Amino acid sequence: MNISEKESLFQPGQPVSPDRFKGREDIIQDIVKYFPSVKSGNPQHFFITGKRGMGKTSLANYISDFARNNYSMVTAHIMNDGVHDMDELVIQIIERILNNIRSEKWSEKIFKLIDNHIETVGFKGINIKFKPHEDELKNIKDNLAFYLADLVNDFKDKDGLFIVIDDINGLSETPEFANWYKSFADTLATSVKDAPICIMLTGYPEKFKRLYDHNPSVNRIFHTHELKGLSDEDIENFYTSIFSTYHMEVSADALESMTEYSSGMPTMMQEIGDAVFWKDTDEFIDNNDALSGIIEAGNRIGLKYLQPLLDNKIRSENYLSLFKKIGKKLAIRPNSTFTKKEFEDVLNESESKVFKDFISRAKKLGIIELASSKKQGEYQFTNQLYPIYFLIQAVLEEHWTCPTTHKQGQNKQEGNCKNQSQKPEKGKIQNKNKLWQTQKHQYHNSQINTNPKTVTILLIFFLCNTFFHRSWVWKCLLSI
Repeated sequence: MNISEKESLFQPGQPVSPDRFKGREDIIQDIVKYFPSVKSGNPQHFFITGKRGMGKTSLANYISDFARNNYSMVTAHIMNDGVHDMDELVIQIIERILNNIRSEKWSEKIFKLIDNHIETVGFKGINIKFKPHEDELKNIKDNLAFYLADLVNDFKDKDGLFIVIDDINGLSETPEFANWYKSFADTLATSVKDAPICIMLTGYPEKFKRLYDHNPSVNRIFHTHELKGLSDEDIENFYTSIFSTYHMEVSADALESMTEYSSGMPTMMQEIGDAVFWKDTDEFIDNNDALSGIIEAGNRIGLKYLQPLLDNKIRSENYLSLFKKIGKKLAIRPNSTFTKKEFEDVLNESESKVFKDFISRAKKLGIIELASSKKQGEYQFTNQLYPIYFLIQAVLEEHWTCPTTHKQGQNKQEGNCKNQSQKPEKGKIQNKNKLWQTQKHQYHNSQINTNPKTVTILLIFFLCNTFFHRSWVWKCLLSI
C-alpha cells in the first residue's frame, strides 16, 4: 500500500469516535439499561471514574451517541477541563444544548424566549453564545433543574436530554460544586414532574472521593463505574479488528507484544496501533514491526506527556538520571514494579541519597505510583510506555558526543561537537563487543521473569548501545 494512500483508523491523542469504540460492554449495558426509565421521566446520574488514559471521554462519547441514536435524546457534551467556576459551567451547559438543537424546526420557540440573551459568533454565526445578565444567571444556576425541565418540554420530537460534564477535576476542589449538585439532583428528583434527563460526570478517582469529603450525601446520587485496564482479550480483539479493516495480517508474537505493552490502557493501544500501522510496509505485521512501533509510541508518549513535565518541574540532574536508569531496566518488563534495592548497584552516592525525595516528586507529578501490590517501597510507572521513553533518552545521551547540561529545563551544548557520524575505531568495537557479551550473559543469568518474546527489544537496545553512535542509534531505535 502506497503511503500516500494510507489512512490510519487509530486515533492517538484524542477521544475515540463512537463507531470505532471497542470494549467496556459490561459497563455500557449497566448504563443503558436505565435509559427506558429516563425516557419515562425518571432522571438518572452516572459517574465515570478512572486514571488518565483509561478512556473516560471515549466511553462518554459512545454513551452519548447511543442515547441520541437509540433513545432520541438531545445530547450535550461539556468539556470542562480546567473550569473551576460554577457560573461558567452553567453557561457551557446551556450553550451546548442550544447549539445542538438550533437545526430543529421546533427550536425557534426556545430561541425567541431567550433572544435577548444570545448572540451568534464565528463564520456566518455558526456558534451560539449564551450571555444572560448576572442576576438571571444566578437564578438559572439556583434553579437549573426547572430550567432544563422547561427546555425538555419544548423538545417536540425528542424524548429526553443527556448531558456529559467531562472532567470535574477542577470543580471538585471546593465544596461549592458538591453542594450545588446535591441540591440540583434532589430538586430534579422530588420537585420536577416528568424529567427525562440523564447526567454523566467523569473524573479521576481521587476527585470523586473529594466530592464525598465535601458532602458525604452526594455520592449516593450516582451510579458509579470505575474504568480499569482492558483485558488482554479486549486488546487483542481491538488490534485484530482494526488491522483486518486494511486486510493486514498480524503475527501471534506481534499481537502479544502490542497487547503486553498496551497494559490495558486505551490511550496506549491507540498510540501503539498507529505507530505500528505506519511502520509496516508489507501488510504483514511481524514482531519487528510491533517492537519498532512500540519504541516509536514510547517516544511519542514521552514527548507529549513526560518531556513538558521534565522541562517545567524537574531541575535535579540526579532525578533525571534516576528516571533513565529505572527506565532502561523496566523497558523490557511491561507492567513490572521496582524497588530501590534493585538499583543499589547502579546508583551513585548522590542518587541514592535523593531516591526517597525523587519517588515523592515523581508520584506528585503522576509519573510513578505505588505498585498495585501496595507493598511498602514498591513502585511502578503510571504508563508502561514511559520507561521506553526514558530508555531512548538514556541511549541517546550515552552516544551524544557533545557534553550537555540540564539547567532550568534547557539542554545547552558545551564545547565543540565531534563528528556525529564518526565510526568507532576497530579497537573500540572489539572492546564494546566484549562489553556486549558481558551484558548479554548478565541478562540471561538474571532472575527477571520476562516473557521470552519481549527479550528481543532488550537485544535491539543493547545492539544499538554497543555498536553505534548517536545518528545510527536513533535510526536503529525508530527504523528497525
